[in-house]
Amino acid sequence: MLLHQFTSLISEQKETNSLTSVLKINANHEIFEGHFPGQPVTPGVVLIQLFKEEAERFYSKSFKIEQTNQAKFLAVVNPQENNEIELQSVFLEKEDQIQLTGKALQKNNVVLKLKLILKPL
Repeated sequence: MLLHQFTSLISEQKETNSLTSVLKINANHEIFEGHFPGQPVTPGVVLIQLFKEEAERFYSKSFKIEQTNQAKFLAVVNPQENNEIELQSVFLEKEDQIQLTGKALQKNNVVLKLKLILKPL
């Protein structure tokens, strides 16, 4: 886990090749003291890391991000305004890698779309 006690799992739904999770972001986490004081914004790299951790939970193994093919940030994730985030991940296994296509949503609004290539450690 990238950041200790940054999120907690509220719910998850597993399918054959997908995982949908609702996470609660800890709005009082120390990362927001510097990013940004009085105006907290969840760093984009942290949101990407959350998707990697979703894959690790789904497959019960560790991965590294080999490539980020797309990361389109569509809205600011401010945990003081809304501390719940839904992550939708679809996995495609190819040879020795996993292709992850994901969306992050808050209140049914897409805040991030991404495509990652993950390799097992």
